[in-house]
Amino acid sequence: MTVTSLETEKNELRIPTISKLHILPDWKNVAARRRDEISSKIPSHYTISPELLKSKNLSNLVQTCGILTQRELSIVSLSATNLLEAIRDKLYTAVEVTIAFCKSSAIAHQATNCLALIMYEEALSAAAELDEYMALHGKPKGPLHGLPISVKEHVFLEGTSATSGFIAWADEVSPVDSLIVQVLRDAGAVFHVKTTNPQGLMALETESNLYGTTTNPYNTNLTPGGSSGGESALIAMRGSLLGIGTDIGGSIRVPAAFCGLYGLKPSVARLPHGGLSGAHGGMENIIGCVGPIATCLEDMRLFCKVTLDSEPWLYEPSLVEIPWKSSINTPKTLRIGVIYHDGIVHPHPSITRGLRKTVASLEEAGHIIIPWESELHRDLTSCIDKMYFLDGGAEYRDIMSAGNESASPLMQWILDRADSTPYTAAETWKLNMLRNALQAAYAHQWNESGIDVLLCPANASVASAHGESTYWGYSSVFNILDYSAAIFPVGKVENGDTLAEYPRTQGLMGEEDARYENYFGENGPEKYRDAPVSLQLVTRRYREEALLGMMERIVEDLKGKR
Repeated sequence: MTVTSLETEKNELRIPTISKLHILPDWKNVAARRRDEISSKIPSHYTISPELLKSKNLSNLVQTCGILTQRELSIVSLSATNLLEAIRDKLYTAVEVTIAFCKSSAIAHQATNCLALIMYEEALSAAAELDEYMALHGKPKGPLHGLPISVKEHVFLEGTSATSGFIAWADEVSPVDSLIVQVLRDAGAVFHVKTTNPQGLMALETESNLYGTTTNPYNTNLTPGGSSGGESALIAMRGSLLGIGTDIGGSIRVPAAFCGLYGLKPSVARLPHGGLSGAHGGMENIIGCVGPIATCLEDMRLFCKVTLDSEPWLYEPSLVEIPWKSSINTPKTLRIGVIYHDGIVHPHPSITRGLRKTVASLEEAGHIIIPWESELHRDLTSCIDKMYFLDGGAEYRDIMSAGNESASPLMQWILDRADSTPYTAAETWKLNMLRNALQAAYAHQWNESGIDVLLCPANASVASAHGESTYWGYSSVFNILDYSAAIFPVGKVENGDTLAEYPRTQGLMGEEDARYENYFGENGPEKYRDAPVSLQLVTRRYREEALLGMMERIVEDLKGKR
């Protein structure tokens, strides 16, 4: 691309002048201003015809809308690993790669409302500097040279807002990069967008008064998950190939599962976690983590390796010093524990079919399948549910009150379920003792079974209908255990995924179980049409390399490559 065409493209991306709104106490004015700021940064020649947005399945819109050139479509169709190789080989410049992802991310936003901040002009400038570096030195600046990476909204990126979906924090500006952003930036990454997260982050959907509702590109009647739902919607549409997510109850894994992607929740303190906005700062009874959402397994490895090669523990003392191990010996035959249901909520038929089919293929490939008893899950999920709101939800209510906003439906539902009376210090200590005892009991069960890895649902449902993501247990249980867990896709919802074809293996197990059965009902295959089916793979703490090695073996066997 010539300098002249670069300047032309940058001029198209300049921000139109917007007159400042007079902000009234009503939160709607703050939200309207923020949404106008986002839409105003989409160049007119990236705008999609309303006719093209009428379909429920918009997952291929980037490929079919005619906005990207064939060369740009080739760029966004690659994996991050292969794209970086092409940039190093000078097949593409950082600028043309960035332009391709500016276009695809703008299309993804119009389809799903997945963006919280657009930084196209800044991204193009950064990409141009990288091209100059490559021309001058004949080599890339770092291992991520020229790769656009998306950032979940509450992650600090210098000079941008990190609101956690709260109106009261709409104009708070991050003074510095979070460590994870700094590491990736130093490695040559380009940041072109930040993505939506729900109000307060505590939801497996992505809805806030500030940004509105983010939808699933495979079926806009469904959610892309949460709280990293903007990331999953964007990456599913190739508006990014690799994104920064966070997870304290399933917020990387559920969005990845709902959008047919790969996602990794590492153990706490493996990857940098400092520099995030959110309620309950300093609370350590249960701690979240940072991890990648990607289009393929190899790109999750890339994210982890680049991050840990920077020795982040030198800058964030709470991190454990475990360098990334690139060479891992994965057993040819795996002992795989399988959770068919967790004894609390039975998975929907599409999940049951996907799990059974996967197990049958793995048995045929020679792996040893061991059914896993899940008696501990009810106590584990009950314990972590209490730990989320040790103050009775007071901080969340205070922040919403400061912004003069009401709780979103799911946030209200979560707060209504929480104990309204704050825990005393002594009561939190007892909870910690219970957590520790349950962790020890789970470790004992793992030792007795001799398994290498657990295979289980990521959620009781495929992508939920909006407002129906009310059960976290299949994901949150591995937060309280602090196990490493990752997501991989195994298919899509099929017409034969009915309750009659895939009946329950156990009677109703409680109120939440009955609610989820009603969610599916007789019309489940149509309600969840085109939704991806994904599964979760779990190992013990700090075994991320082994986890991805075993996932690679399993995915290859499912594809018949063994």
